[in-house]
Amino acid sequence: MFTIARALQAIDETWNAKPSEPAPTWNTPVQHDATLVAQLVGQYDELDARLAAIIGNLESEGSAQMALACSEDLHKLRHTEALRLFPIIARGLTPDPVARRLFWQSRLVMLGLARRVFRRFDELVRALRAQTGAATAAQHLTKALAEYRQRNESEIYPLYALAGRRDGGVAAAG
Repeated sequence: MFTIARALQAIDETWNAKPSEPAPTWNTPVQHDATLVAQLVGQYDELDARLAAIIGNLESEGSAQMALACSEDLHKLRHTEALRLFPIIARGLTPDPVARRLFWQSRLVMLGLARRVFRRFDELVRALRAQTGAATAAQHLTKALAEYRQRNESEIYPLYALAGRRDGGVAAAG
């Protein structure tokens, strides 16, 4: 039962909660973190495992909500990449205009692939809610996510490692 005391307690807990570390913003200075790529790969592994669990049981209640949660996790992963990964790569490529241009072209390709993955998530959620065509939508999503991840890990993440070696390999998170 709802009471004013519970509501006040919840508000008090929210106000007094201390975040473990401030969330990075576009203005947060970042340094190379030697563990970042491994963390991101681990988070992609977790996302793949959760998606596989959903695909393994497409008819279950709540599978559409779980797919939406996976999509939201991918958004968070991409946000982390945008705030912590890409600034380091861009800084590392500053002296080389050709490499910088190729990196940004690659980023545009990755953006297109990411948009495809999010469309596939939307298609899966619609299919799960309509209870028709979910297996096909799941197959398309799995393929799109695998392509996105493979390109990210083979093209973008190595640039981060290279930029870190140029920066002196500082192992601090921003």
